[in-house]
Amino acid sequence: MSDSILNKVYSNIIRLIYHHDAAGNIQQSSLKTRTKKNKTCPVTGLDISMQPKNSKFLSYTGVKWYYNNDYKTYENILKPKLTDSWNKKPLLVQFREIAHIVRNADSNPRNNTKRAIMKILDNRNTLFNNLSLIDKTKLKNAGLNNLPK
Repeated sequence: MSDSILNKVYSNIIRLIYHHDAAGNIQQSSLKTRTKKNKTCPVTGLDISMQPKNSKFLSYTGVKWYYNNDYKTYENILKPKLTDSWNKKPLLVQFREIAHIVRNADSNPRNNTKRAIMKILDNRNTLFNNLSLIDKTKLKNAGLNNLPK
């Protein structure tokens, strides 16, 4: 009796894994098949699916991949980001600097705006509260939209 139960369990598992029906015919899977989504860097717009899943921006590894596998994209999009002084450095240092430039292109405007707003709101330098004079979108972009008035 236990053999028949094991055979039924085994045949059901095989059906689930290989998507066969009871007659042995292959059926389309009722489970959703996952398609690989192409991740793109928000700064460059380039595909970063060759990088780890948790990466948001083009990294050193991605820059190196574009250099080795898609040199035309590297020449047209990534290399122009370097200044003349960085172009004279070794290639691996250039990769690191390009990745650094890409990350900074996202964070620097936000951090610079936040620093300027905090300087304006510094109580030691002002006689009145200047919060109402600051544009609301700039406060939101700097992550300071919840400041007390």
